Amino acid sequence: MLANDAHYLRVFTDKDGGCGDVASVVIDEGRHVSDIERRAIADKLHTGETIFVNDVAKADISVVHPQGEIGFAGVGVLAAAWLLAMLGDGPIKAIHAQSGEIRTWQADGLTWARASLAIMPPWNYKQLDSPEEIENIMQKDTSGWLHTVAWAWADKDNGVIRARTFAADWDIPEAQGNGSGSMVLAVKLNRAIEVQHGEGAVIFAKPAANNCADVGGRVCLANG
Repeated sequence: MLANDAHYLRVFTDKDGGCGDVASVVIDEGRHVSDIERRAIADKLHTGETIFVNDVAKADISVVHPQGEIGFAGVGVLAAAWLLAMLGDGPIKAIHAQSGEIRTWQADGLTWARASLAIMPPWNYKQLDSPEEIENIMQKDTSGWLHTVAWAWADKDNGVIRARTFAADWDIPEAQGNGSGSMVLAVKLNRAIEVQHGEGAVIFAKPAANNCADVGGRVCLANG
């Protein structure tokens, strides 16, 4: 299987389908590609994580980072949910990953996923005083940061946040989308939030019952 077999999708776009983060999804029914080859493909595609679909009918996936398989990635999971709905008979109710079942649905033009906080990556958070301070962060000054979400209130009354994510230690100098980080932040703040992330991504997140959180965003096809 070649890296150019991947489907590319744009996740957490703005209302016009722009910005957001690019996800790669590879259909590998029956897991014919070895774990080592999957990591190599994920490294070549260089889209943060690559989703490998092991079984289309069962919506069984693997979330693969160049450093190995992980349990959850918001960008990739929403991309897979959207693509599988397009390839099948409509929206799917759940995705199955290494971490277990991830509930998915679509509403009001957004694709949503619900997952346990127990499977979220261990993000660090740095709150600043204003969106302008977030804008002024220079990527070169964050090389020593450990997978950190920098954020500030843009409109606290309406739950709007300005954020950027820096994770050079995870081979992601700056992430344009960060679904899991937004989910954890929503729970920390105990409220629904709209996160204006990166260069224009829009992420919706809110707490859910049973130590879970929801993440939603617009998804569309992208050019590879």
